[in-house]
Amino acid sequence: MMETSTYSAQQLTEELGRVREQLVTLEQHARPLLSDAAARTEHPYVGKVPGVVGGEPIVVGTRTPVRAIVERWKFGESPEVIQSHYPHLRLAHIFDALGYYEDHRQEIEKYILENRVEVSD
Repeated sequence: MMETSTYSAQQLTEELGRVREQLVTLEQHARPLLSDAAARTEHPYVGKVPGVVGGEPIVVGTRTPVRAIVERWKFGESPEVIQSHYPHLRLAHIFDALGYYEDHRQEIEKYILENRVEVSD
């Protein structure tokens, strides 16, 4: 047999207020994940998610920046070798990241310069 609870109007109002606060908090945490589709670019595997890697272009669903893939490619690594360094990526992701670079070269070069680490002698 199911036990029923009796709540006063004030108790229900307070409980409803707590639930609303929890929903607002949940929405704030989930917003970057939910907006992932809205942050997509014309490239199917590349997107920008506010708060993830500073908002720079990434492989969707990962934290791998397009810049990291491009830097390896510029050092002469083939897409297959790049994939061996990022086993969570498929070749389609890598080729799309390189395509994004071709379409947005200035943007990605800016991120490469911003993230460059100087090597001292």
